[in-house]
Amino acid sequence: MRKTKQILTSQAQSQSPWRHLPNGLSLLRVACIPVVVWLSLTDQHFAALVVFLAGALTDFLDGWLANRFQWHTRFGSYLDPVVDRLYILCLIPLLWHFGAISSTYTVLVIVRFTIQLSAFPVLLGWLKKNFYAKPGWLSRSAMLIAFLVLGMGFADQIAIERFDESSAAENIFDSTMEALTVIGCILEIWVLIKFVPRYWDIIRGRADTFE
Repeated sequence: MRKTKQILTSQAQSQSPWRHLPNGLSLLRVACIPVVVWLSLTDQHFAALVVFLAGALTDFLDGWLANRFQWHTRFGSYLDPVVDRLYILCLIPLLWHFGAISSTYTVLVIVRFTIQLSAFPVLLGWLKKNFYAKPGWLSRSAMLIAFLVLGMGFADQIAIERFDESSAAENIFDSTMEALTVIGCILEIWVLIKFVPRYWDIIRGRADTFE
């Protein structure tokens, strides 16, 4: 009886008109990109940071809603990782332009995300191979660091305006940013080392899941 009730509840949730909300939040994250860029280029750095954080929050909310209410869709499983990477891929060159993020980390992120995003047109469009994305702790950690680095990059533009370069607060901020960037570089290289062979295995039909 209890199991039957759970099944009926799950079916009701999967048919809910709200089931597309996670995908809507992912698309909202895309809409935040040009807003953040425009605010940054017009020196509205505090507003840019707020909009960036709002976009980052949608990444947490769409996953939480999909898991909490079982609003999982095939389209959503592809949309969320694509949007996450587009969000960072479009904003990290902006912060590099402002000198907030190191060139090494910027290049590693761009290379890694470009290779990962290529899986969708290559596997789905060209080779007609379905695949699954089940990010493990390594991929999740690298993504978390990327969001933190970007967030601190936007915050750095505010700090430049409010603190002297030689102040204790600025030194602590810079040291934290450097530490996160070093960790980020290590994680990006590690993810690439694991991702590229798995990509090749999926192309050859020896695997079907990215981890």
